[in-house]
Amino acid sequence: MSTIERHSSNPYLSNNLAPVHEEVTVTNLRVTGHIPTELSGRYLRNGPNPAGSVDENTHHWFLGHGMVHGIRLDDGRAMWYRNRWVRTNDVCKVLGGTPPPSDWPKDHPTFSANTNVIGHAGHTFAIVEGGGPPVELGYELDTVRVSNLHGTLPHSFSAHPKRDPKTGDLHVMAYYWAWGNQVQYLVVGVDGRVRRHVDIPLPGGPMLHDLAITEHYVLVFDLPCVFNLDAAMNGVSFPYFWNNDYEARIGLLPREGQATDIKWIPVDPCYIFHPMNAYEDGDEVVLDAVRHPKVFDRDRRGPNEGSPVLTRWWLDGKRGTARSSIVNDRPQEFPRINEELTGRRYRFGYSSGIGTGFAQDTLMKTDVDNGFVQSRVDQPRYGYGEPVFVSREGAKSEDDGYVITLRHDTQSDTSDLAIFDAQAITEDPVAVVHLPVRVPNGFHGNWIPDGN
Repeated sequence: MSTIERHSSNPYLSNNLAPVHEEVTVTNLRVTGHIPTELSGRYLRNGPNPAGSVDENTHHWFLGHGMVHGIRLDDGRAMWYRNRWVRTNDVCKVLGGTPPPSDWPKDHPTFSANTNVIGHAGHTFAIVEGGGPPVELGYELDTVRVSNLHGTLPHSFSAHPKRDPKTGDLHVMAYYWAWGNQVQYLVVGVDGRVRRHVDIPLPGGPMLHDLAITEHYVLVFDLPCVFNLDAAMNGVSFPYFWNNDYEARIGLLPREGQATDIKWIPVDPCYIFHPMNAYEDGDEVVLDAVRHPKVFDRDRRGPNEGSPVLTRWWLDGKRGTARSSIVNDRPQEFPRINEELTGRRYRFGYSSGIGTGFAQDTLMKTDVDNGFVQSRVDQPRYGYGEPVFVSREGAKSEDDGYVITLRHDTQSDTSDLAIFDAQAITEDPVAVVHLPVRVPNGFHGNWIPDGN
């Protein structure tokens, strides 16, 4: 066992994937430019950040303890930056302190809530997949409780709920190895309670990191990264491996349907962590997603099995067929859109370019109608994380708004929050909030306006 260093032999513990070791609070942050006064709320970002020592040879990127970073904006000012470990039982064993209260029995699994952070029904939740429940956080990122959503959550949540912009409901695809060969679809209402769940039997136990929705369907990604019981029995901490013999397919589940109503469509073997969006076009469902050729086959510590590229599928539920083509062949991940168009026809997507060792480098905007790409390349100085789109007040077009992203400044080894005009991402940022600390490249986050 060894303490993590910036230049670890494990690429997921090195450079700006290396964790930080302190929780800090900084107020009245320095700003370059002018923060739009309409941005009143918190930008929050979650990611794996091991609290103690790990085995560098075997450590898997996805298993670090959750750490949420937050920047609060109000009336054109950057009020504070905070970073806090999500205080699950495992974190408290390392750092000390009393574990948070839990709505669950003592034997209920509670994993590191290290993947995403959302606001819903007036609450803030750090979330993860694979069996873990949501962990509620306070406004200033203190851990409040391990939640069961007012007693309505059957067992597990997900890292990637999708909010329907018309209804405000969250659509969730949950999985847990102990369920065997099935996953569970959930709908969480605007009141923060689960109002519907559907158990979906499958041929194996796939890792379902995300889902997509359209106006009438939920897309189920049944792909060849599956639970490996032998590996689990041998003590492998993350026993989800690539299986060449597992059929890759995508299911179209009617929003109010049952598992028997799913239309399964075979696709070429691949893995999808993150869809950009999906929508219906006549008899077909159009899916845009970042396609990995495979994952966790040779490199079982992180997703490093070939270039992830933005791909479009046309899924024909009537014929049970699919065709696909590449939209943007530049390696990328963490795709986002104007989420007022989730599940509907859209035009623009934003993503983080991926370099060697899964380094996040380039900020990209893709016009999915014609494949035109605008790239902001500030290498070697800046590397850009997941971009989040926020509409401007009174927006007149889909991309009338802001792109907000954390970036690492290799010159100062600190990070900043960059705010761009979404229609001009290659121009200078509208504003930059300078942090006196480094924020490691993590996973996902959101802009949570005050009052949400």
